[in-house]
Amino acid sequence: MKLPSAVNSLLERAGVKQRSHMPLSRDEAFQARPVRNPALKWRINDEGVIEVIVPRRKDTFGRLMGFLFFVPESRPITLDEVGTRVWHLCDGDHTVEKIIRELSDEYKLGRREVEVSLTEYLRTLGKKGMVGFLVPKEFLEDEDAGELVGLQDVGTTREDLERARRQALEDEEADVDDAGDEETAPDEDTEDDGGDPVQIR
Repeated sequence: MKLPSAVNSLLERAGVKQRSHMPLSRDEAFQARPVRNPALKWRINDEGVIEVIVPRRKDTFGRLMGFLFFVPESRPITLDEVGTRVWHLCDGDHTVEKIIRELSDEYKLGRREVEVSLTEYLRTLGKKGMVGFLVPKEFLEDEDAGELVGLQDVGTTREDLERARRQALEDEEADVDDAGDEETAPDEDTEDDGGDPVQIR
């Protein structure tokens, strides 16, 4: 069975298959497990939706544009309600098939409508480097290919992904510790009488 063009395009862009190779079957493509890029920071905003902080491109073009047009180092991308739900489901545990079923049930939509919208949305996130895919090795034609595709900056294996996730957690904890240190660090105007530090405002 031939895959819908959006799924084929998604897999081609993510590196799961090459244009010249036989496409994955529909069932194989829907067994891929989308994963969030652990290098990206994200949070839930006041409206209860996800904001993903996307850094400026680091290549020559990105540096040049940043210099010429004063492009910020990063920018937030705010997802809508459904996008937020999909973001939470891109955890490496849910297959594309499971996400389709969950969204179809949760939002009372037809399977085909969810399938088309989801594959296009995942393709967009993949092009931006926000998600990658864990693909069972037996589905890949290249025996040396890693099972993690679409996140080359993270790696190509499940172990690379786990390492990047651990590093992201450590970085987040360090950021929290640094923020806590800044709040409790005494100002230069603090009196030191040997007791507890007191900040003078």
